[in-house]
Amino acid sequence: MVALLSPETTYSIEEYFELEAQSLEKLEYYDGKITKKRAASYVHNRIATNVLTALGNALQDSRFEVSNSDTKIHIPTIESFVYPDAVVICEKPLFYQNRVDTILNPLLIVEVLSPSTEEYDRGEKFYLYRSLPSFKEYVVVHQKHALVSAYFRLNEKDWRTNDVASLSETIHLQSINVTLKLSDIYRGIDLSAR
Repeated sequence: MVALLSPETTYSIEEYFELEAQSLEKLEYYDGKITKKRAASYVHNRIATNVLTALGNALQDSRFEVSNSDTKIHIPTIESFVYPDAVVICEKPLFYQNRVDTILNPLLIVEVLSPSTEEYDRGEKFYLYRSLPSFKEYVVVHQKHALVSAYFRLNEKDWRTNDVASLSETIHLQSINVTLKLSDIYRGIDLSAR
């Protein structure tokens, strides 16, 4: 049983890994603070699975690896450990201190936006991801309506945004040279009821 996490307590990275090993829930670490990652809805998980499937199918027999939301990313600038919804790695993953659950070199990261996390995913979390040298593209997927945004790094400070908002359209992911259909991303989701 995991001890109750105190927002006033500053935890070491070692304490974080010990607590997470005992936890039934995913825990994220941010500059000494530990938070529980909220359970995702069915729609959120379905969209994330659709994205993973589409990426996996498109990247077969390539130099890229696709991983799911059980893969943590380490952000060393503030000693943070976070869980994205999907991640693409170029070549081989580099692991944090040989921990095979924590990578250092994401190329493309996907977040499915939830009402409770949208502001964080679009703001501070994106800002943190941008500190990773390997990170080149960020894809955010809305749950309530067909809208996918891809942010591609042009250089250290500049990003190009591509927004696609129709199920009949596709979105091109520049970092991996793959085009995904929005109809595949939202397969099985009734957007008219949302």
